[in-house]
Amino acid sequence: MNRIVICGSGKLREEIFLAGQRLSDAGLQVMVPPLHRIEELVAGRPPECRELAWKGATFAHFNRIDKCDIVFIVNPNGYIGPSTTLELGYAVARHAYIVAMMPDETEVARTVLLDRVLNTTDVEEACKKLTGMVKGAVVA
Repeated sequence: MNRIVICGSGKLREEIFLAGQRLSDAGLQVMVPPLHRIEELVAGRPPECRELAWKGATFAHFNRIDKCDIVFIVNPNGYIGPSTTLELGYAVARHAYIVAMMPDETEVARTVLLDRVLNTTDVEEACKKLTGMVKGAVVA
């Protein structure tokens, strides 16, 4: 079975959680980032707590990428921000198969690293396409 990890901007939490649910409902093994609200969790604590929280969250997501076969970038608006760029680079280095909903229209250097672009802005449609791709053929 292909294991999928979802990546994307925290600004798209609802879309990311929807994608995780739809892919799970389709019988796929999915790892969704918890998208903690770190700033809220560390409010009023010393600055090093904030740094440690972000570092822990980043390494935890890298660990998810280590365990996956497919990285699914949920980006219905084409946006791939700084954190997702970091995850994209890590996924490329780990030789994961990378699928995004849309190309990054602001930076071609990110788009060329994607193995597949689904060309849809609709999360439900993207999940159906990804499910068909995974269940219909082995992704290499």
